[in-house]
Amino acid sequence: MTDYCYVNGALVSAAEASLPIADRSYLYGDGLFETMLVRAGVACLLNEHLTRISHSAATFGYAVPCSTLLAEAVNAVVSANALDTGALRLTISPRASEGLLASQSSPVNISVTARRGEPYAAVQYERGLIAVIARSTRRNEHSPLCKHKTTNFMDNVLAKKEARSRGADEAILLNTAGNIAEGAVSNLFLVSEGVVLTPRLADGALPGIMRAEVLRICGLIGCEVREVALTPDHLFSADAAFVTNALMRVMPLCRVDDHVLLNFNLKQLFP
Repeated sequence: MTDYCYVNGALVSAAEASLPIADRSYLYGDGLFETMLVRAGVACLLNEHLTRISHSAATFGYAVPCSTLLAEAVNAVVSANALDTGALRLTISPRASEGLLASQSSPVNISVTARRGEPYAAVQYERGLIAVIARSTRRNEHSPLCKHKTTNFMDNVLAKKEARSRGADEAILLNTAGNIAEGAVSNLFLVSEGVVLTPRLADGALPGIMRAEVLRICGLIGCEVREVALTPDHLFSADAAFVTNALMRVMPLCRVDDHVLLNFNLKQLFP
């Protein structure tokens, strides 16, 4: 089966797709992206993803087409690939530079790629993920990049590589003050005495799509949730912990460093 992606207004085979070498995401990490879960042929939380990337694009001054065009691109890739279950990535970045800076009113490259199948295995949800506190890098909570999902992703890559080298699935990033910010590819939540806790955005946490969903669901079901400053000691003394992102949704942690966490049934919170 031929896989198709979307590049600058056209559906093309994934094997033939390309972007110009002057693309600023390639040159400088000057780009934005969203990853979306596909279930039953539908891109989950599409409006929320497009709202976030449009807000970030406006913040960085990208000349991005309207959300309707981006939605059409996403849906075209789902349809062309007859994608029932899988993942999508939408990436946008300026095309032209004037030295270090993007040209004023530079058009943007827009691409949507697809991956088939479940992003995470069922056994991972049953067992839970193993995480470590990253030593190789820290999140700079003072950087405006914390608030946006950019292609400037090397800190996350370094943390993820460290996790793999230490036999773990995920790395937890501290900020410059020693507080927990987030995971390399996830937001973190703790459960302590029946209260759900998560790092503050001010501590460097990305405003994740599933993070917002968990906060919303907690409010709907009457579960107390707090955004607070958290340290590794809070994590090690928690009753349970879980991480979220758009592809894994809600995933339990079973161990962080040498600290074993309870096999907490997340259906107690999210039936």
